[in-house]
Amino acid sequence: MALHEKGLTMLTMKSMLTAAGLSLALAGAASAQSMTPEITDGIAMVVTANGTMGYLGGKPTKVNAAGHKMLMQHATQLKPGTLIYRSGNNFYLLDNKMIDGKMTDDHAKGWVGGF
Repeated sequence: MALHEKGLTMLTMKSMLTAAGLSLALAGAASAQSMTPEITDGIAMVVTANGTMGYLGGKPTKVNAAGHKMLMQHATQLKPGTLIYRSGNNFYLLDNKMIDGKMTDDHAKGWVGGF
């Protein structure tokens, strides 16, 4: 193999390895982002019987007018600072309220690695 051909082969191999590395990095970033589903305006999520969360209807599709009307009449608005917690297959809500002389969000700062 000529020196010129060897250089092209190495360049091609480096390009392929770089492309593979970028693909893995992008795939990793995409999977990390998908761990927490995004709830944008008009999207509904549901907690299933086995404790998983999914989009109402199976995909992030906006709720229609009838669904919106029903939700606005019967749903409870979460206040800023509300904590959503999962333990086993159950989800819990804790309002940001006074507990033992401190607000919940002040207590919560010591519950994890830090905010």
